[in-house]
Amino acid sequence: MFKRILTFVLCIAMVATVAHAQFVPQIDIEDGEQMHAFFETLISATNRLYRFDTSKEELYRAAIEKVLKENPQLFDDFAKGAYSVLDENSKYISGDEYEDVNSDVMGQFDGIGINVLESGGSTIIGSPIEGTPAALAGLKAGDIIVSVDGVDIRGFILDRTISLIRGEKGTPVTLGIQRGEAFFTVSIIRDTIKINPVTYQKLEQNNAGYVKIASFNANTSTYLREALLDLGTQGVDKIILDLRDNLGGLLSEAIMVASYFLPDGSLVVTEDMKNPEQSRAHTSLPTDMKFKVVVLVNEYSASASEIVAGAIRDHEKGQLVGVTTFGKGTVQQNIRMKNGGGMWLTIARYLLPSGDYIHEKGIEPDHYITNKKAPLDMSGFEEVQGARKLQAGDVGKDVLAIEQRLSQMGFYLENVDEEYDAQTEAAVWRFQEIKGLHPYGVADLTTQIAIMEEAFKVETTIDRQMDKALEIIYEMK
Repeated sequence: MFKRILTFVLCIAMVATVAHAQFVPQIDIEDGEQMHAFFETLISATNRLYRFDTSKEELYRAAIEKVLKENPQLFDDFAKGAYSVLDENSKYISGDEYEDVNSDVMGQFDGIGINVLESGGSTIIGSPIEGTPAALAGLKAGDIIVSVDGVDIRGFILDRTISLIRGEKGTPVTLGIQRGEAFFTVSIIRDTIKINPVTYQKLEQNNAGYVKIASFNANTSTYLREALLDLGTQGVDKIILDLRDNLGGLLSEAIMVASYFLPDGSLVVTEDMKNPEQSRAHTSLPTDMKFKVVVLVNEYSASASEIVAGAIRDHEKGQLVGVTTFGKGTVQQNIRMKNGGGMWLTIARYLLPSGDYIHEKGIEPDHYITNKKAPLDMSGFEEVQGARKLQAGDVGKDVLAIEQRLSQMGFYLENVDEEYDAQTEAAVWRFQEIKGLHPYGVADLTTQIAIMEEAFKVETTIDRQMDKALEIIYEMK
């Protein structure tokens, strides 16, 4: 009897061992979708079968609490996951991302005031921003940065180089610069660099001017006032305000910009809050200058751009030319958090003076006009000769020929002249990389032919929207 029992127990043990050894998971434990569904099953089964009181919410909270306490580095992932169920404009920003996002909105950063590009492993300086430490130190467009604080940065990706150059205001940075055949180092004290999003010019007829606003950062209204003062002294009283491709920015700046084109005290926008008692109506501010206006908009005119354009349209103080705007009708608040990250949270809808909520439908312009594409007009270009290899130091019309075409194809060149300088070399190098040619910055015969052939494929924009705006502004009384 004892032997039979022992044999039975051993058989059970053997069966259990064999079953365990042969078990194969029925889901892919490396598949996030499957594991999430399995976790849901685990929680639901536990809640249904557990003898004592619990709830699915309690189990979820306990899971999050335990994982975060034991793995605090996962906080950003949890926060971004939570925000993923909110609207498309609400997001959690990690500490690493916050400074870059905030500098765009605030319109400033600490650095030396240069634009740089990377090509062929080299970091090349564009025109230093006027009045910045880089400009005062004598840096020039086309200079190549070789080192930063003694670190050889050749071959670095651009983001890494920029992070080395930027730093706290008042601190020094030493750059190794290659300029032609010369090499030198320069020590520069970092400062706060303000980004100017406003460009302008006086037009030829009817006391008119043109102003383009690229974004509504914290400096927009300041730079706009400077532009309008200058134009005003030249007799300008009518403006083409170009808000195309302007994705928005600060609400306060939009209100100030609109104020130059609306009577004082005009309703610009209403913030429609979750609690109606907290809703706010914003009116135009008093200004010492007022201008008649035609507004250019397109499918990438969004948010603050739409507030300005919509207020001008609703008060019948200007005409809108272009295509239907983007349609972003929500307001976000930027809240910095203790961990260095931030909440970019939708707190309100905005309503135009007419009461219109334009989210996901945009603003229809008074004059709906699309631009057209046309082949690149090269009638005024020099001919590509291919008579010699072109390289650094060369000068001539054949250099100008390839520079003209590279510039029109979007390769950065500060000066389109007859000199094969560092920027020309970098542009050729980048072109060769893109087209699968040997990248060495020398425009040999094969490269010159390739540049000529690619230029024939380039299309340029016929700005019919601007043509219409000019027609209206020149006829305006």
